Amino acid sequence: MMMLTKKQSKQRLLMMIFGAFAIFFTGYPHVWSIYQPYVMEQAGWTQGQASMCFYLALSTFVFGNIIGGRIQDKHNPRIVMIIGGGIFAAGILLSAFLIVPSPIPIYLTYGVMQGFGQGMIYTTIISTAQKWFPGRTGFASGVVVTANGLCGFFLAPVSRQLLESYGPKYTFLAIGIVIAVSWILCSVFFCVPDQEWRQRVEAELASAESASAVSAGKQYTSGEMMRTKSFYLLLATMLFGLISYFMLSPVSQTYQIELGIPASVAVSAVMLGSVMNAGTRLVLPTLSDKAGRIICIKGVLIVSVIAMFVLSIFRSYAVTAAIIVMYGCYGGIMGSFPSFTSSVFGIEHSGENYGFVMFGIVIATFGAPVITSLITEKGYGMQMVFAVGVVFAAVAFVCLQLLSRELKNMNKDKEEKTNGISNNESLAGAGK
Repeated sequence: MMMLTKKQSKQRLLMMIFGAFAIFFTGYPHVWSIYQPYVMEQAGWTQGQASMCFYLALSTFVFGNIIGGRIQDKHNPRIVMIIGGGIFAAGILLSAFLIVPSPIPIYLTYGVMQGFGQGMIYTTIISTAQKWFPGRTGFASGVVVTANGLCGFFLAPVSRQLLESYGPKYTFLAIGIVIAVSWILCSVFFCVPDQEWRQRVEAELASAESASAVSAGKQYTSGEMMRTKSFYLLLATMLFGLISYFMLSPVSQTYQIELGIPASVAVSAVMLGSVMNAGTRLVLPTLSDKAGRIICIKGVLIVSVIAMFVLSIFRSYAVTAAIIVMYGCYGGIMGSFPSFTSSVFGIEHSGENYGFVMFGIVIATFGAPVITSLITEKGYGMQMVFAVGVVFAAVAFVCLQLLSRELKNMNKDKEEKTNGISNNESLAGAGK
């Protein structure tokens, strides 16, 4: 493992601490359900109008990743951090003054500005953290992504208390100010490895044996990546791996109560699920640095199949356990895919590349409620929905298996090509 100077060690530590602090607030849209009734009451919106805030934030988040990744590749990642964080903080602060009968203004601030700004800083912080940890990209991305998973656990009760006491306007202002502080601190201490360090990183990656990389030395641009079969298999694995969770998540609490499980237990399950989500975001990527990313994600998908099967069959406390496990599976996928994408397509353009892979999240988010509605409108219950979730999780496993085979074939072709070049050089030397 390459040694760092004292100055570099300090830079890396500060970057990880304040990067994780900024990443923490990128989970803010996931507590929108707590804000929604208060905003609906004050503005007079329908539930559909209010729900659109969450979907807009999630959709524009992906585009922020792509644009932010492209800018950081061509310019300085610190610029992306400053611009993206500013857009994010301004979007929340402006939302405090736009809770009006027309939802369009807040769609632009809470939805578009928040989501796009979050996406810009998310991709920049993760890709920079990976560059500071050659050979341990899973650990690096896992640490910062774990902060995102913890947001709901800590910010949900704080937001609820503020909303009950002061209403949505002052809650947005309070949270917006803290977000602005996190943005400023991260911008100040944000540090990218210098050119010499990056060259040493590339040298180590080129010599290290990666469990799932096509070639550690090959750095794919987004255009090159999207011309490979591996990209679409990776996208499909994320899509089908997450859609089961998105079928479950909106009803995880109410479904337990409908089964006769006490409300206190149902609420506790969601809280424990949040902890499980955050824990697997850190543990699984770190483990995958040693055991291999594909084998770890396969394990997650197998557990997802089992958990969804339990949900489709049982009507007891086994449902509660399965819900907690599914939260962990979601965290495992979200924590593993940044480093998995880097291991397949290289670290140089990882921010933009992962942004395109994240389209799987968008499709899963919008697709899950549509599929659920189609099933329930035909008279079937949630157990049938979860049975379909079993199928989706199984399809994700198949896609990952095909991806594994594709990567092995590409590695084999590369080795044969390399051996051929070496043999030719040896023959040429013998001829001399």
